[in-house]
Amino acid sequence: MDLVAVESARRRFLRDGRLDPVPAAVRSEIHASWERSRTGRPAFVGHEPAGSAVAEAGETFTGFFRLASHLRCTLALVGEDGVVRVRRDGDDGLAGLLDGVLLAPGFRHDETDVGTTAAMLAPHVGGAARVDGPEHLHPDLTWLAEAAAVVPREDGGPADAVVVLGHVAEPPGEMGLAVARRLAADIGGLVRDRRHRTARAVHQRFALADGHAWVLATDGAFLLTSPGVRRLPAEDQRTLGDLVLAGAVLAEGASRHVDLPSGRCAEVTVEPVPGGGCVVAGGPVVESRTVTVPEAVRRQGSHVAPTARRDYAADLRTAGTRAHAEARRRANRELLSPYLRARQEVAAAVGQGRHQLLIGETGAGKRTLAVEQFRRAHPDGRVRVVDCSAIGADGPDALARVRRERGSRPYLLVLHQMNLLGPVAARRLDESLRTLVAVPDALVVIGCVDSSSVDATRPYGLLLRHFHETVRVPALRYRADELGGIALSILHSLSGGRSLRMSLQVVRVLEGYAWPGNVRELEDVLRYVVARKPVGVIQAPDLPVSCFAARAPRMSMLEAAQCDAIIQALYESRGNRYKAAEMLGIARSSLYRKIDAFGISYIG
Repeated sequence: MDLVAVESARRRFLRDGRLDPVPAAVRSEIHASWERSRTGRPAFVGHEPAGSAVAEAGETFTGFFRLASHLRCTLALVGEDGVVRVRRDGDDGLAGLLDGVLLAPGFRHDETDVGTTAAMLAPHVGGAARVDGPEHLHPDLTWLAEAAAVVPREDGGPADAVVVLGHVAEPPGEMGLAVARRLAADIGGLVRDRRHRTARAVHQRFALADGHAWVLATDGAFLLTSPGVRRLPAEDQRTLGDLVLAGAVLAEGASRHVDLPSGRCAEVTVEPVPGGGCVVAGGPVVESRTVTVPEAVRRQGSHVAPTARRDYAADLRTAGTRAHAEARRRANRELLSPYLRARQEVAAAVGQGRHQLLIGETGAGKRTLAVEQFRRAHPDGRVRVVDCSAIGADGPDALARVRRERGSRPYLLVLHQMNLLGPVAARRLDESLRTLVAVPDALVVIGCVDSSSVDATRPYGLLLRHFHETVRVPALRYRADELGGIALSILHSLSGGRSLRMSLQVVRVLEGYAWPGNVRELEDVLRYVVARKPVGVIQAPDLPVSCFAARAPRMSMLEAAQCDAIIQALYESRGNRYKAAEMLGIARSSLYRKIDAFGISYIG
């Protein structure tokens, strides 16, 4: 390649916006990419895998450098949207150069950001491409030499590209292109075998846990149960099944105490399996008591038996009782976190393909929760959000696009703001939804209602028959203990990778605010802060004045659990406060005081 001629043509194209005529040194595919390109700056969009073969690429790249650690190159997996998903470096100097141009995981490098790259060129030229030196349109990339090949996917997943990167002084060349093709084929094979590898790992973990009374395992598609589980009532089996499915989606291991619907108590261990599986092993909680002869029996017929003062609290200090009490305390801590409970219920429903109705205040994060858990369970699935407020009495079918896009891949349909449906629009949506859910397939429907309770008399009441269960998503003010972590996560997504932190004083101010706008208002506040302070430590004066107004006492986890229980009782009693107080086992006067204290609106 004539580097001088290519560099001259590149400068002329940047100056004039076109090449006429096109020099022979500039390949036709490179010229076509230049015309599609824009030279801006890489954008940070986060590390969401979005169905990419991230785990398989990491495993393949690590194995490659284990065998060829002497090679001065870098391997990267770039998604079809241009976002860098994985990067492994074989040379520290080259790694520093790549960091300087922000070619790092989480940053987008497509033709609209940095111009021509091998990863963006490969799909246009049949699956493999090279871009060397000045063939890059962006001036910061003219030192870079790339070879890329598209990962073959048979499951309809995104067309990721494996990129071999080097310096133009030591370009990968044809050898780099061959390496990219070989690694892309290996990653494609691992993706093809992903389900089988996960199933084998789940079966192995299931066999190792054979010594427990109850063992359940799942790979996301099939559920394995031990004989002890199959002897339990159907309600208990479903509870344990939901637990193992939630563990597979959330990938969080823990030891838990579980109260089953039949009244049994269980102590189980949730162990995620890499790849999307989970194993739950444990058994019923049995209080071990030391068998002793009662004092009165021991005294009869034996005048030489030792006597002593009876210890009436001995049973309370036995090891089994202490273990049971500790397990109950752990269970209570989990029950007092309403958002954790909601997240587990949504994760289990997504894993089993059950349709759910999410209720909660406006901006509480219902739609985000549903999409997040679906992405965890089905990275290659499709998501479609339908805004019910935009559905009119006439016009096209709102679900026609969903009907066309459905296929073998998992599909999530989110019906947003169902409470804004009109009577005619609700009837039209009900007819369309009836045909969609009638055929059993991979479709999951999540409805979102911006209300603290379900009102069957509203127009959306026609759609309630399509949902298997209702989950209440708590407002942000009920999650004061998690608010610091939530704010930090949002701040990280807004800061674009810059060094921006929150002081402890800022966290305390955020925890004391009432947040009537919930998560949406928190995002607006942090967006305001990031726009005015791009780097450094956020202090209290950096927050908007609204955060210091309408102060509210911080609601504890116990108060949040009480509020959640009252709302549930009012919902089940259709707003009858007398029946709700009877269900809760408290006086009506206490119920009235708590309704006023928690600000619960009328339900019924």
